[in-house]
Amino acid sequence: MMGAAQLRRVRTGTDQNISRPFRPVLGLCYKDADLIASNHNMSPGHSIAIVDDDDAVRVSTARLLESAGHRVLSFSSGDEFLQARLPDNLDCILLDMRMPGLSGLDVLRALGDYEHAPSVLVLTGHGDIPMAVEAMKLGAIDFIEKPYAPKALLAAIDSASEHHEQVRENMAGSREAQALVEALSERQRQVLAGIVKGRPNKLIAYDLDLSIRTVEAYRAQLLDRLGVRSTAEAVRIAIAAGLVPH
Repeated sequence: MMGAAQLRRVRTGTDQNISRPFRPVLGLCYKDADLIASNHNMSPGHSIAIVDDDDAVRVSTARLLESAGHRVLSFSSGDEFLQARLPDNLDCILLDMRMPGLSGLDVLRALGDYEHAPSVLVLTGHGDIPMAVEAMKLGAIDFIEKPYAPKALLAAIDSASEHHEQVRENMAGSREAQALVEALSERQRQVLAGIVKGRPNKLIAYDLDLSIRTVEAYRAQLLDRLGVRSTAEAVRIAIAAGLVPH
């Protein structure tokens, strides 16, 4: 726990104005923390939200992440976080489990209603493993026990942010694939569905009560409409669009 003298050294009203005694909360000295941050992969930083009611941990963590080139938003409660207008490019949330008001699990349940929720790293105290497991069932990517090693925290954030970026890219690809498939005629989609099933033209023709030549024509047309040259590429687009016939 922080002493009263240390707490008085923090200027009220902003997390940016912090004094050095907060730094040992993470289990390292100020110089060591700066060295870890400077040696960290300085690729374009991530946008990170810290949700933790512990002022010392929240401020120290924000300082470390900013030193590593990340952009940080800080929230002292789950209620404050859920009421905030968050940026669309938020990559990762560091979420404490035990907070007054809404708990970390409550926040995770609320995030379940978001279509593009960022990756969540759960921050837990000693003995909170069952709670961390429950958090992962609700969608958290990983959990980190306090006090956490700064280097491990930075690596976990990179991993979680990369996961979120991959999810966003996949979703964008899915929307593009859906638009391509929806632009096909009904007959072209039916032929494509037959292709995804692995059925040859002869059986697709039989299923749709069409001639084989007509199916071949639809097959050529749908490849052209999808902008691909091979059946394999058409199948990949169909699967990305969710066209998986029973």
